Amino acid sequence: MVRAEIIATIALIVALCSLGFSIYLGIRDRGKLQAVSKFFPGSEYGSPHIRISIVNAGRRPIVLRMLVAVCDDDYWFGSYLGDHKSGLRLGEHEHHEITWEKDEFLGGPEDDKIAGDLQVEDSLGRRHAVQDAKENIRRLLEE
Repeated sequence: MVRAEIIATIALIVALCSLGFSIYLGIRDRGKLQAVSKFFPGSEYGSPHIRISIVNAGRRPIVLRMLVAVCDDDYWFGSYLGDHKSGLRLGEHEHHEITWEKDEFLGGPEDDKIAGDLQVEDSLGRRHAVQDAKENIRRLLEE
């Protein structure tokens, strides 16, 4: 190989390594939401409820708008998180917990709809599923 070809090959390898490293940092440097639910049965310490824990596992802040309860017939209702206009801001590795009791899973114009799943909506309108929500709602409504 000619000296110019060797230098060009080394430059190409360095450029590809730099591109790969930039892509890795770009993917890592974003907001990543984790939402988990846990069922607590009724006892002498309180009524049965579900606790939803929301964590920003990413590096960029996330603004959450609302916790959405989704019914089986594509009807949904929810409650706003934080301020109605600005929402709830979660920075890097910050968390927020919400407690919902049985009556908060009823919605609709006449409280005739029953929630079957939970989602968290961010400021961009994306909805993130809450882990184990279906099972925990079923257990709460049976209690």
